[in-house]
Amino acid sequence: MSQTYTVITGASSGIGQAFAYKMASQGHALIINGRNKERLQAVKDQALALGADQVLAYNADLADGDKAEAFAKFCFEQGDIDHFVHCLGFGDFSYIQDQSYAQIQKLTHTNLLLTMFLSKRFAAGMLGQATVKTNITLIASVAGLIQTPQSAVYAATKAGVHAFANGLRQDLWNTKITVTCILPGPVDTPFFDVADKDGAYFENVKAFSTTPEIVAEKMAKAIEKDQLEVVVPGYYGLMSRVLGLAPTLGYRLIHLAYEKGQFRD
Repeated sequence: MSQTYTVITGASSGIGQAFAYKMASQGHALIINGRNKERLQAVKDQALALGADQVLAYNADLADGDKAEAFAKFCFEQGDIDHFVHCLGFGDFSYIQDQSYAQIQKLTHTNLLLTMFLSKRFAAGMLGQATVKTNITLIASVAGLIQTPQSAVYAATKAGVHAFANGLRQDLWNTKITVTCILPGPVDTPFFDVADKDGAYFENVKAFSTTPEIVAEKMAKAIEKDQLEVVVPGYYGLMSRVLGLAPTLGYRLIHLAYEKGQFRD
């Protein structure tokens, strides 16, 4: 009987790391991916200590299409996949006039195109397995629902992930694969070390931030209950619905609050 794995990308820090620990504590066998070899090894060691049945660490930058294909091939060579959880992504919270074409291209490629390719690749592989039930979980963002200054391109990529998750779910509706989309608000992780180098953006939104452990807990429950999507924290979902009723007023208030630092503690 072949081993069954939970595959987690972006597992060397943040949400991916927290989710790897959550699955490890439940005894799952894991295949984890990350770009930082040392951090990924540390996550592997901790996951084993928490009770993971087995942990395979795959160090690679999946933004390279050939490496993404090689990663998928490696995963299916190990055994069956019951969960594909795509946490890989990055941000750049700069004003649009300060972003180069190369940076816009990198954000779009990494956050959206790579998500679509890997989801397609893992869906195709999962459909050919003997497993009865499987899941694909994608990390979008509240930024795809509610946009603030300094988030235009990042928000567009995450809105794309949200839309793709909905379409992917429709394509797989009558199959054994369920699709879950997670839309977290700002999460206090090393993500912002790259996305927000001067700390100005996170300073403006940190009062509304959450932790990777809380997100991982919500993810695990959502997958278990076959939930289509989860917004974390939940009040962002309410804010999005209210914004949809009065977008002109809503976005004026968001901009005013952001400019005056009202999002801060």
